[in-house]
Order: sequence, then structure tokens, then C-alpha cells
Amino acid sequence: MSQIKHYQLGIGEILIIREAASISTVLGSCVAICLYSEDGSIGAINHFVLPRPDALSRADDEYRYGEASCKAMIETVLAQTGINRKLLRAKIVGGASINQSQGLSRDIGNQNIEMARKALARYKIPIVAEDIGGGLGRKVFFFTGSGKVRISMLDKDSKEIPVLKGNKSISQPLAVNSIARSSLPEAKPLRSAPSAAAESSPKCQAKKRVLIVDDSKTIQEFLKKIFAEDPEIEVVGVANHPGEAEAILARTQVDVMTLDIQMPVMDGVSFLQKLMPVNPMPVVMLTSMSPEDGNHVLKALDLGAVDYIQKPKLSDMVILGPTICEKVKAAANAQVKRKMKTFTANSRVKATVGHNRAQHIIAIGASTGGTVALAEVLTALPAEIPPIIIVQHIPPVFSKAFADRLNTLCPFEVKEAEDGDEVLSGRVLIAPGGKQMELSSSGGRLIVSLNDSEPVNRHKPSVDYLFDSVARISKGKALGIILTGMGADGAKGMLAMKQSGCYTIAQDEKSCVVYGMPKEAVKLGGVEQSADLDRIAGIIEKWASEHRSVA
Repeated sequence: MSQIKHYQLGIGEILIIREAASISTVLGSCVAICLYSEDGSIGAINHFVLPRPDALSRADDEYRYGEASCKAMIETVLAQTGINRKLLRAKIVGGASINQSQGLSRDIGNQNIEMARKALARYKIPIVAEDIGGGLGRKVFFFTGSGKVRISMLDKDSKEIPVLKGNKSISQPLAVNSIARSSLPEAKPLRSAPSAAAESSPKCQAKKRVLIVDDSKTIQEFLKKIFAEDPEIEVVGVANHPGEAEAILARTQVDVMTLDIQMPVMDGVSFLQKLMPVNPMPVVMLTSMSPEDGNHVLKALDLGAVDYIQKPKLSDMVILGPTICEKVKAAANAQVKRKMKTFTANSRVKATVGHNRAQHIIAIGASTGGTVALAEVLTALPAEIPPIIIVQHIPPVFSKAFADRLNTLCPFEVKEAEDGDEVLSGRVLIAPGGKQMELSSSGGRLIVSLNDSEPVNRHKPSVDYLFDSVARISKGKALGIILTGMGADGAKGMLAMKQSGCYTIAQDEKSCVVYGMPKEAVKLGGVEQSADLDRIAGIIEKWASEHRSVA
């Protein structure tokens, strides 16, 4: 008998298999639904982190959330496999309280379990067994041909998969019909499943090696605990100050570093300025999100830091833990440039804000790496520009500092948008953090409207929210640009702009810090042209000269 194939399921993935196979995954507070048919013809499993997205989440993959993951898995099985619903059975695994996390996953585990139960009830799929809750993580082995599930409990002190103790199996309550497997080809996973060759590749299995640099023991312990819960992350060092960090970097391979801004002796920004010219590497800054931190964060991003995360409070642990892990993993894969861009204040007289009689405008969206990318594009433009409206994913305390800083660098007005601001030539309006911004028409004038609508794609402001309004209002008289960023926000809105007759541009992969949002827009068919960041200002000038709207 030939050996069955084995697959390893990652966080936010779904596998649907039409042959006998084994699938393994590791669960802490996460939950997996093992879905199978009594006739052995189909097996499916998911792995989700949180029950549903929240306002602070910036995940690349919607299947990290049970709300989307359970629905996608079940509906795909029902719609694409031709299976008789009455043959489907489900087992729920995971949802641990992780006691040593001091509350991080205690409630999330229960919420994930309830999400799985509700999803199965909605589709009337019986739950035949559960292995849930408790204070320990689990390594799960699911056998698609039989529906059997084997559980290995992780040692409470284990940070990785190998330290196991005890085995137990969820019993199979109903006999399995040992009929021949379906002649249909093996189904592809909703998220790419690793091949047998890829499974054995060290690159596929390698964890992101993180160095924590922070003088706060509380923050150190918090970060160590949330990273230990993520099977894709390994903490390889903890430093109390930059001097210790340098020593660790000299002897240890590090994929990404978290770096506190406020530290004694040498602050994080000064350390970054010293480090990046000689050892450029992915860095995520830790900030208290206070207004005075705004300029420090922006300077760190200029120096080459990939992203920043909010220093968590105890009350925010459940929400911020998965978000921090996602940002750190994304940063580890980001492109870090050795030569950093230096921006100098503009000494020229500001261009006069003019009219916009032809109502041609430019709409730009950006996220991770976007503050620097936007500065590069805007500082390369001449004083006379068409109206520009921008959504950059940024928190409320930083958006005004970002707009004010750009205003000192550019020969035209840059301001944080206010509700009712007119969209005019010689003016750049940046959406304030924590607000949705849309293009509106009032008395023959174009204005921006701000509101407190729900997050879109987990973002507020959202690029899609802005782009959709531009597609509706501009009637093809707009240029849409999507720059570097994690996730897919803006992809659907850019397609809507293109379909309405607007010209659309995406930053190319080579020049992106994170090729996420532009990639998704290209995949969706919403992009007319991909271009290097250095070329985008020139494209804007050419488009503006062809669609002159200045009075």
C-alpha cells in the first residue's frame, strides 16, 4: 500500500483534500474544524486565530478569522465537491486558555470555539466530537480518509512543536465506509498547500527569528508570550538596550527586530540611525502612540524601519497580540533598502491653491512603507499640481504629524483633511486616522467628506472606501495610484475606478517595501500600469499635463 501524503496547515489556511491524506497543525487559542464525509471521499480543515476581524487588525489573509474561514471552507466543500450534506461530520479542536499568557488568549479561545459551533449549526453539520479548552496547546493530526483526529498536547513550557507529551485520539463515533476513493483529482487548497518537496524545505519550515529590544520587563515578557503562541515566530534574543542588541546581532541570525523608541542612554531612533547604514534589516518600532512620538516614528520610517506597533496595555492584549505577530512576520519578509532617502524642508514659496474647474483629481492609497513612498512621490512633483487626495493607513495621533511634515517638504499645500475641505489644485488632502474619507460633490464643487463609518477591510481610513467614492463621483476624470502596503485594501476600489474610465497605476514589486496591496490590485485586473516608485511622479506630471484642470 502506498504511503499517504502529509500536509502541514499554517495559520489562516484551509485545505480540502479528495484523497486519503494526513494534515497536521499546531493550535493554542486558535481553533480548527476537521470536516469529513462518512464515505471517506472528502476531508477539509481550517485554522483560524480570531472569531472575526477588528478595527486594529491588518491581516494579509481573511481566513485568519473564523467568520470568513468557516464559511469559505464549508461552502466550498458543499458547492465544489458534490458531496451529500447528510454525509458530512465535524470535529472541533483547540481554543485553549493558555494560562501562562496572563489573560492573552483566555477569552479568545472560548470565542473561537463558539464561532466554530455556530458556523456548523448554520449549515446543519453535526459535531461528533470536540477536544477543546484547557490550558495547553495541541498538535493536531487529521486523517481525511477516516475522519480520525489524533491530539498531542504541548508541554506548558514549550515554545515549539517538538516538545510533546501524551497522545490521545478523538474517538470515531460512527463506522467509516471503506469504499474506493473518488476518481476526482485531488482538490487544491483555498490557500496554497505545500508540496511534498516544499514540506521538506528548510525555508518553508523556518520560523521568523525575532530580537526584542526594550528596557521594560513587562513589555519583554508580553512580546515573548505572544510570539511563543505563534508557530511561525521564534524569539532568539532579548536586549534591554541598544548595546546589548548590537552584541546579540553580532553573534545571532535575526530576521526582524522590535525596537522601543523611548529608552535610556540611546533611544531607538538614534540606534536605528547607527544600525541601518552598516546592517540594514527589518525593524518594527514600538511606540506609546502619544502625539510626541509621531515625529519619532516618522523619522524611524525614513531611516528604514518597516512598520510600527502600539505598546500594548494589559486591557488590549487580546486584540493586539495577533496584530503584532502579523506585523512582525510581514516586516520579516519586507524589502529593506540600504540607501535611505533624505528629505529636506522646501524653501520655495508655496504655490497658490487654485480651482478645479475640470474636476480632474488624483487619488492615492498606501499602507506599510507608504509614509516614505508618499514623501518620495510628492517631493518629486512641481509646485503646480492637480488636486490630490490620499489614504495612508495611519492612527489618529500620527496623521496630522504626517501631513504637517509633508507640508514642510513640498512646494504646495499638504494638510490633514477636514470635513468639507474643497478638492483644489495645489492642495493635497490626507485622510485623518480613525475616520473614513470619501469624495463628494456639493454645489458643483468637489469636496471630501469625513465620517465614522465602520472599518472596511479592517481599516479606517480605508483605501477602498475612498477609491469607490472616486469611481462614483469622478466619472473617469481621475488617476488612481496604489502604493506599497500589506493586505488587499484598495484592490477592489481600484478596479471600480478602472471600470469607470479612470487611469490606474500600481507600484511595482521591486520598489515596494511590502508588495501586498499593489499585487492584489494587479491580480484583480484593476491596474493599467505597474511602475517603479521613482517613475510615479513623472507619470503624474504627464497625466496632469494631458488633463489640465488649473484655472
